[in-house]
Order: sequence, then C-alpha cells, then structure tokens
Amino acid sequence: MRFANPSRAVVVLCSTFSLILLAACGPLNSSSSSSSKPIAKPPERFELLEATVADIQAGFRGEQVDAAGKPLSCVGLAEQYLDRIEALDTSPETGLPISSMVSINPQWQAQAQALDVAFAASGPVGSLHCVPVILKDLYDTFDFPTTASSLALAGSQPPDDAFTVSRLREAGALILGKAGMSEYAYWTQSLNSVSQRIGTPYNTNMDSGGSSGGSAAAIAANFGLLGTGSDTCASIRLPPANNSLVGVRSTVGLVSQDGLVPLSHTMDVGGPITRTVRDAALMLDVMAGVDSADPRTHVADRSQPTSYVDFLDASALQGKRIGVLRSYGGTDAFGDNADVNASMTQALADLAAAGAEIVDPVMLPDFSDISKLLIVQEFADHMDEYLASFDAPRDNTLDIFTSGLVHPFIEALIGASLAARDTSSASYFEALDEREALREYVEAEMDALGLDALVYPPVQEPAQPTGLVQTDNCSFSSTTAMPSIVVPAGFSSDTKPLPVGIEFFGRRWDEAGLFGIAYAFEQATEHRRRPALPGDPAP
Repeated sequence: MRFANPSRAVVVLCSTFSLILLAACGPLNSSSSSSSKPIAKPPERFELLEATVADIQAGFRGEQVDAAGKPLSCVGLAEQYLDRIEALDTSPETGLPISSMVSINPQWQAQAQALDVAFAASGPVGSLHCVPVILKDLYDTFDFPTTASSLALAGSQPPDDAFTVSRLREAGALILGKAGMSEYAYWTQSLNSVSQRIGTPYNTNMDSGGSSGGSAAAIAANFGLLGTGSDTCASIRLPPANNSLVGVRSTVGLVSQDGLVPLSHTMDVGGPITRTVRDAALMLDVMAGVDSADPRTHVADRSQPTSYVDFLDASALQGKRIGVLRSYGGTDAFGDNADVNASMTQALADLAAAGAEIVDPVMLPDFSDISKLLIVQEFADHMDEYLASFDAPRDNTLDIFTSGLVHPFIEALIGASLAARDTSSASYFEALDEREALREYVEAEMDALGLDALVYPPVQEPAQPTGLVQTDNCSFSSTTAMPSIVVPAGFSSDTKPLPVGIEFFGRRWDEAGLFGIAYAFEQATEHRRRPALPGDPAP
C-alpha cells in the first residue's frame, strides 16, 4: 500500500493495528470499553428441582430456558410438576406411598393458557405469575371441591374462593391442586379417611406430620413451588420441620380465615409452606390483608409492612438478643432426643457466629396451655357455621360424626368436641381472657430480658411412624396468638436421615423482624436438602 501523505499512513496503520489487537485481546482502555456493547449472557437451563419464585420469573423473562431452549410457558411448567406428581406421589419404588395430593385442579390447563396469553400481551400478571401453588385441602376454591381430606365431605363445592386464594390468583399464581391433611385438621399426624396417612418423602414409612402434612410433603418433593398450610396448634410448623421446609405461623388476624374450613377461629392461622424464607415472605405479602369478611383482620393495632421481602438481610442477626426457651409452664421444651438436641446446639452456635447474643436459659414458669381446651370447645360450633354458609353435603358437625365416613381416630375427637362444645359460657370467656393475659406475660418477660426473639425446637424428635405422636411445642405460639417461623436446622443421624427444624418466636405483629432473623439463619447455614426420590439426581 502506497500513501502520498506519510502522516496519514501512520494513522491508518495504527488504526489497523488497534483493530487487530482489539479483536484478539478486547478493549485497550476505558474509553474503548465504554463504547462497546456488552455481550449478552446466554440463558441458563431452568431446573425444576428446588426452583424458587425468582427462577420462575427468570424463566419467563428468557434468562432461563426449558429443555428445548425456549423461555418457560405456564402450561409447560405445570406439566412438569404434574408429571412428578403422577410418577412419585402414589407409586414409589420402595416404602409406603407419599400420598400427599388429594386432587388436581380440573381447570389448570385453561388457567395456565390464560396466564400465557396475558404474559404475551402485557407481561406478568403479578408477583407470583404462574407460580404453581398447592393448597391444603381446607382452602375453598370455586372451581373444585374442598373436602378437609374427609370422605364425609366428598364433592363439597364452595361457591367462591377463600380470601387468600383469591389474592393468590390475583397475583398470578396457578392453583395446581390440593394436598391431603389430617382430617378436619384435627391432629398432629396425618390420619384421614381419604388416604389414611401421608408420608414424608425423606422416608415414606414416617409420617409427614399434621395437620398440613400433605402440603409439606408435596413442596419437599418438588410437586409444586409454594404450598399453603393452616395452624391451630403445630400444623404449619411440625410438618415443615419434618420436611426441611419453612413454615410461617403469623399473628392471628394478619391473614384472613374466610373460606378456610375451621378448627378453632380463636387460634386458626393460614400461611405459607415453602422451601426458602424469601419465597415465604413473597407469599405472605400476597396472602396477608384486611378482609371485610373476617373481623379478626380489623383489630386496631394490626401492623403489616409494604413487603416482608424488604426485611430479608443476611446480616440481620448482628446485635440481636435471642433467648433460648428451655421451659414454659413447667415443661421441658427441648426433650432428650440426641439428634434434635445436637441440631439445636449447633444452631445456637451458628446464631452466635452470625452476630447474635444468646440468652440461655429462658424459663417461663407461669405459662399455662389452654390451646387444646379452646379447640375442643369451639370446633363443633365453628364447623356448623362453615357448613351453613353454602350448600354443603353435610348439615352440621353431628351429621359428619354420624356419617360413618370419618377416620375412627378423628371421629372420636369430633365426638369429644360435640360433647364439650361451649362458646357461650362464662368459663369459655374466662379462657379467652386468660389467653390475652398469657400473651402479655410472655411479652413482658421478653421486654425484661431485652429479647428480639425466642428460639426452641418445634418438635422434640424427628418424624415418627404414623401412630407414634411427636412431642411438640405448638401451644406456646398458639396460646399466645404470637408469630413464629420454622426453618430447616439439620438432619438426624439415621441411615435415612430425617429433617430437624428450628422455631423463631416473636412479638405480636413482628413478622418482619422474624423474617430477618430466619433469613439470616437460613443464609448462614443452608440446611435445606431435598429428599432422594426415584429418578432424581443425588441431592
């Protein structure tokens, strides 16, 4: 190449050299870098196992793709979960069936297609767009029956959604189906007349726990992404502890009870059962709200932040004072199981390492458990009210009791409630007053010790065979109507290790503070491990 102007030759040669060098080595300096376009990151492969809400959202944005290399579709996602349910719920290769599911939403495909159409037109419907949700079988739905896992209520079709179900759908959630439970939520193991029992997928010979055992087993087995439970005493804490999950029992009145088959309105609480704390916070954001049909949500001191997700901070344990509840009302809150106590000892060390100040022990001798009394007194009256609210297949609780279709053990409990029903006597209202006094007592003791939360095991031994009841600490939160969150805390030392949980307990309406503590513990320990199910890669 010849140049008439030597200076121009230098410029061209330098420019040519620069382009060659840039192609080989990238930008030479910051000015070159600022003018170049970033290389698009190739999408990751969407993994169904242990997927989170964030993963689903990324899949719809095209940041994660399915096996065919395409962005997620709601129909395709639902089909993946339904395939797992069909393959694994009732036909395990070894042991007993899990038997977690009662029914599949017959309208799931049309509803998933509608969500796909909506997404194509204007993006996600809401914060839970096409997140597959499994409801405990006591949440009313307008499109398929709610039976409380009882043959006596087979085909019972409420006219509309429960308030919480309506909010989940408004947020874009896809109701995939309903999970089994302890019949009428009336026990801490999964006895019911539909499947007889529900196994934990970690060892299907062991009971998943009651009463939300189906939801917990299904979410642990990755049959859905989010689950709902309800807790009168233990039911949203014991099953998550048995299944390495997160369960949130909120303050009574934060979440509406409208459209939930009742056990005791005084203590019933609906809420999330999830695999991560973040997903539980996202779910509670949607489920919690003031409901005109539930006066319990209208109390004057009710408190709910804009989003519980805002309080998820991995350093939230720094400077927190956590009290170790060793005894309340003369009970031993820890028991003598070596695996549970080893997990709790390690958890306390982990909390301290994360910056918490551990106050140990905390003893509350003046506490008394009135939770079981109120359940027995209220159940028949509250069930009668529910059955009278629509064209139910049973007229009242007595009709259920005499049907001959209830699991014999649960039938005996219903009979005891019919004999002891009492929601109008002076002694009943005295019990309600005592409940409020106990809450004030616990909060005063926490204030005196400067505590941000209490900690203890939700159950004192890992999952047991159906028929052997686990000793639990459910009455502490239930009696006081104060919130608590259960988080995975490890596993037993058995040949087939079983999950162990830890429960964080806080002041009335302080779910936000508990979420911060639970999230920081989860992030510091990462105890969640999925079960080893046939066909899945090793956990």
